[in-house]
Amino acid sequence: MAECGLEMHPEKSGIVYCRDRSRTQAYPNVTFTFLGFLFRPRRVMTRSGQLSTSFLPGVSRDALKRMRQTVRGWRLPRQTFRSLVELADQCNPTIRGWWNYYGAFYRTAMQGFGRYLDRKLARWARCKYKTLRRHKRRSDEWLHKMRKAYPRQFVHWQFLGVKVG
Repeated sequence: MAECGLEMHPEKSGIVYCRDRSRTQAYPNVTFTFLGFLFRPRRVMTRSGQLSTSFLPGVSRDALKRMRQTVRGWRLPRQTFRSLVELADQCNPTIRGWWNYYGAFYRTAMQGFGRYLDRKLARWARCKYKTLRRHKRRSDEWLHKMRKAYPRQFVHWQFLGVKVG
């Protein structure tokens, strides 16, 4: 590496054991993060329908935290002057970008983020509509009805609940 003028950063580089169904030994370091993806052993369904372990990338905890902070910055519950369609128009470009980038591998790791978005939308509904104001369950049911009636309204609604394979 020195011949090419490159040097390795001691904190950013290391050796990781890529444990999967064929490599089952126990080592202390079996995960690493690269470009917002956490590479680690994950449960997968084989072609024969059995559960197995494979070493795959998925969205990292830090990336999920940054996405949630961005959504929190949108202050959705305070945007009661907007309709659901206007909220979707505002949020969808960003959500689509995240979903296309981080959802390219192991999309189920993004499901928790989709549920987080739905909780924020249900809270927006409680703030916007008087009949839902103090009824968390009713606002969840209202959002579920909207999701069934308009499944393409928000980008994450298209991917949540879809069976993989």
